[in-house]
Amino acid sequence: MSFKEHLKSALSMYFVIAALINGAMFVLGKIFRPDERFGYSAFIFPLLYAAFAIIPMLLMYSKKELTVKQHIFREILQLVSIEIIIVGFILGKSAFEPKNTALAAGLALSVLVIFVLVNVIAWLLDLNRARRLTGDLKAFQSRFSDISE
Repeated sequence: MSFKEHLKSALSMYFVIAALINGAMFVLGKIFRPDERFGYSAFIFPLLYAAFAIIPMLLMYSKKELTVKQHIFREILQLVSIEIIIVGFILGKSAFEPKNTALAAGLALSVLVIFVLVNVIAWLLDLNRARRLTGDLKAFQSRFSDISE
């Protein structure tokens, strides 16, 4: 995959991530801070968090095809990087305070769930694209075999 294709894939996942972050913020807000109200500036945070989550994805680009073990290692490294970036950006040093332990754990769990969902959605989109390409290839082969006979 070229870097241009990798960038295009990452940007398409950006919007999926932003939507899932919105949902996670709603759920975590209802659980941990149900009485808190925000202004319009709160709408920018899911977009920023999604941008921060895309950074490790962009940095994991490789020109060569990875083995399964290398791919799994990169996925784990990417997840750990995203966890550190997001939890660190949202909570900072207060993530280690005892009063924020449940919030930090909930946030880390939501990052994990979003990471898994994004990967499942990306896999389903790739599967759909592969099926379309296979169908197009079969149609092309059948037309080519009709012409050569």
